[in-house]
Amino acid sequence: MKSFKQLTLIAVTALFGLFLFSSCSEESNDQQSQNFEQERQELVNNLENLRDDLDEEIEKLGNRIDEEGDDVSDSVEEAHQELTDDRSELEKTIDEVKNASEDTWDNVKTEAENLYGSISNQFNEWMEELGN
Repeated sequence: MKSFKQLTLIAVTALFGLFLFSSCSEESNDQQSQNFEQERQELVNNLENLRDDLDEEIEKLGNRIDEEGDDVSDSVEEAHQELTDDRSELEKTIDEVKNASEDTWDNVKTEAENLYGSISNQFNEWMEELGN
């Protein structure tokens, strides 16, 4: 039968192993949290930049509508309305991304990236069509 010293040594070794495993797990969780925070901030920045671009164009189109009055083309009015709607949707998404938890991140991220792509493409199409 094993001696008390041997059992103590086995127990200490096992506890040390558990401690190391626990430390590695905590470092992994810390790294995941940092990655989540970094990804979230990058996505917020991208969405806010797009929002700022929309704001600028919405203002330009609004001024154009005011200046041209009844002579303004339907496409300018339509673009102004759609970009305004897109901006509202973008603002909601920015809030969702800012409030996302690590548990909801994958879904929120996917939805936000899809919205970003959709609005960005539509924005570029409007700018091309309107000659801006």
